[in-house]
Amino acid sequence: MKRKEAELLLKASLDSEKQERQRIASDLHDGVSGDLNAIRNYLSVLQKSEKDLDKQELFAEIKESVEAALENTRQVSYKLMPPLLELAGFTVALQDYFERLSKNSTMQFEVVCKDPVPDFSPETSYELFRVVQEFTTNMIKYGSVSHCCVVLYSLETSNFIEIIDDGVSYDFKSLSASSKGSGIKNINSRLKVLGAALLQRDVSEGNHFVITLKK
Repeated sequence: MKRKEAELLLKASLDSEKQERQRIASDLHDGVSGDLNAIRNYLSVLQKSEKDLDKQELFAEIKESVEAALENTRQVSYKLMPPLLELAGFTVALQDYFERLSKNSTMQFEVVCKDPVPDFSPETSYELFRVVQEFTTNMIKYGSVSHCCVVLYSLETSNFIEIIDDGVSYDFKSLSASSKGSGIKNINSRLKVLGAALLQRDVSEGNHFVITLKK
């Protein structure tokens, strides 16, 4: 009964986090981004009507700063709640996320889909996306990774996600027991809520994880 109660509390906590992420992402997109767009447009009008070259240059610099703030706001909103996740599903959202990561870093991220491609519910898609996001965040921060590949496929009774990278090798189980950070704990919590199993394969270089979800 205590284990069941703990699992329900964990699920409620993750559901609450998801709702809060959605709310903040929506506020950033609809509120802050809208205000920054309005300021940028107003600066464009002032810049065009201004005759003084020094003031024109000043308006241009302010406008550039506003555009940088607008882009940062978009990135934060996207990380909080990728819009494609609910609109198009896990696979499309993950491909879009990896394209963004590859563009903004020297690392290469790719998604490989093998038929039949797993079909996840919106709730499962959200948790899995966060799991992969935690793995890739750790790779970027600590792993010295140059290439990461996520393979998706489905067999008769289970769906599978394999995460393969060429970075610094580590033992996930040992790290889970000793780590004080929230990233590893978040991965374990989300997998527990999904009833998913995580296996780390022995490889000569890098890391290879297999996530198994029963259908």
